[in-house]
Amino acid sequence: MKKSLKMTLNRRIMVYFLIILVLTVAVSAVWNYYSTRQSILDMEKTQAEGCSQTVYNMLKHHGTAALYGDRDSETYTYLRNAIRNFSTGFGQDALYLYTVDAAGQKRNVVMAVAGDKDLDDAMKQGLKEDVALLDGSLLASAEDAVLSGRETLHREEWKTPYGRTFAWLSTFLDPDSGKPLLICMEYDVALESGHILRDFLEDILPPVIVLVVAFLGLNLLVRRRITAPIHLISKRMESFARDSSRKPESLNIQSDDEIGEIAASFEKMTEDISTYVGNIEKLTQERVETDVQLDIARRIQNGLVPEKTGLDGSSFSISAMTRPAKGVGGDFYDCFVQEDGSVCIVMGDVSGKGITGAIFMAMIKTIIREKLMAGLSPAETLNQANRELMAQNPEGLFATVFAAVLNPDTGELRYANAGHTYPVLLRFGDALLKPENGIALGLFDDAEVVDETMTLAPGQGIFLYTDGVTDALNPQRVPFGTQRLVETLTDHPDVRMTAEEIILRVSSAVGEYCAGVEPFDDMAAMVLLRPDEHPAGGLRPIPVALSSFAEIKAAVFAVAGNTPETRKALLACDEALSNIVHYSGASELAFSCEKQGNTLCVLFSDNGIPFDPTAVQTEDKEFELLDSGGMGLNLIRQTVSSACYERRDGMNLFTLEFPL
Repeated sequence: MKKSLKMTLNRRIMVYFLIILVLTVAVSAVWNYYSTRQSILDMEKTQAEGCSQTVYNMLKHHGTAALYGDRDSETYTYLRNAIRNFSTGFGQDALYLYTVDAAGQKRNVVMAVAGDKDLDDAMKQGLKEDVALLDGSLLASAEDAVLSGRETLHREEWKTPYGRTFAWLSTFLDPDSGKPLLICMEYDVALESGHILRDFLEDILPPVIVLVVAFLGLNLLVRRRITAPIHLISKRMESFARDSSRKPESLNIQSDDEIGEIAASFEKMTEDISTYVGNIEKLTQERVETDVQLDIARRIQNGLVPEKTGLDGSSFSISAMTRPAKGVGGDFYDCFVQEDGSVCIVMGDVSGKGITGAIFMAMIKTIIREKLMAGLSPAETLNQANRELMAQNPEGLFATVFAAVLNPDTGELRYANAGHTYPVLLRFGDALLKPENGIALGLFDDAEVVDETMTLAPGQGIFLYTDGVTDALNPQRVPFGTQRLVETLTDHPDVRMTAEEIILRVSSAVGEYCAGVEPFDDMAAMVLLRPDEHPAGGLRPIPVALSSFAEIKAAVFAVAGNTPETRKALLACDEALSNIVHYSGASELAFSCEKQGNTLCVLFSDNGIPFDPTAVQTEDKEFELLDSGGMGLNLIRQTVSSACYERRDGMNLFTLEFPL
């Protein structure tokens, strides 16, 4: 539970004050007790000396004979009354005059008086019994002290039937007989204690009262000047912490000490925080609005340049992707089919990023698409786009662009490059296509872009990308690079990947290489492929058994007729079927055949273990080992005009071409 500074400070001040007060009272009590007691004793001694001397003078003047005679005599009565008055005047409770025999074993009280009337009457009527008031065992040492002359006045304390008391004992010589006469003057202990207590209180109460008043004043001052302001500041801080949007009321603490400085600092702090919170709320609102606008821009850009797209035709296949470094980016691509069936592809990279680059990108993409749709060549499109950008580019932005138009029937690819990265040719040995570079669009009035042409054979293609692919950095700040890109595209030359698979492979390779590093540049990539002339489509499933040869024979005769060439081709097909049945471990098998001009094309597809018959060498095998498939493969090589193997989607594709 939270402790209050106000309560804690008041409690501590109270404890400290009580400790100081107790120590002060204790020390003062001890000192005053001893000093007061000594003062009282000195006063009693003086009174006892004065009383003793007065009694002696009276006896010397009137004589002591009356003490030993008739106690009802006028002289005795006079002396007794006078001595009683003097004893009472000196504050004594009782006074005894007595003698002691030589042995000190017997006392003879000649006179006893008391301040109290009843006690005095009792002493006067029964003097012999009053002798018991004197405790002989206690007085013996005192009597010896005064009789021997060691002390002129001795104080002794004892208990009597009437209470605790003490006496001053003195002696003088009887003026008449010359014998020692002792005088015992009793004092009440309670009376003495009362004197001590009264004097103590008179001495200790004034400073105690002063201390208490001073403490109360100090406590009030501390509360008003320290604890109360701190408590107020604490409450305001707590309230402000719960709701920092509300500026607290003024503290109104007028003080030129540290408390005043704290209050002023707190008010300044709350004012600054309130302003800061207001600014944060305003910035947050603006950030939310910006995020909303950015999200809308992202959706608009995804409509213009989707993160993934695909475009397929009977004689081409396109797959593309983009990944902005921020919410929106400046890299872009485009692919579409013209009315005459030509396929247009565009890859570009603008100089800006974020919203700026996205707006500039949308403008360039729209201009280029419009020109290509109008039937202009790639070079004409880029040159005209450059002229339009120069007329409406106040920020001086620029873009690199590669544009191409494919004739899907002939495979002719007409292309032009405006300062863009070199594309990678697929299945050409995977080399870079290095066209004559023009100048990036938006820099100069004349971009100097020219058209070039090449032919893509079936199975070949082109890979387009932006520098966000090759410039991607790993944690060691080393770029991915063009060489690593080419190696990624040629890792499995025996596998005929689709356009989408190629895009996924490159994207995954870049992602793994740059793992843990935030991308700093936009990235886009596109693949254009022409399919093989002999696809795996149109296959008819057949049992994985030698009996399937009859179905293969019927299909070949139906396509190419029963001729010596077809029968020779069937020998090779029989050997191919036998190898699949005996050695591949396949559970699925399909077959197709077609006639293309003077060539018979036969395709086997199975899901057996990967095995390339075209790569097996049989010349160096022993004769007894040729029956494990080697002799049949040798027969196939001697019969076909062309043999091709491919592993695709977990299937072995073995294509045989025979001359007719």
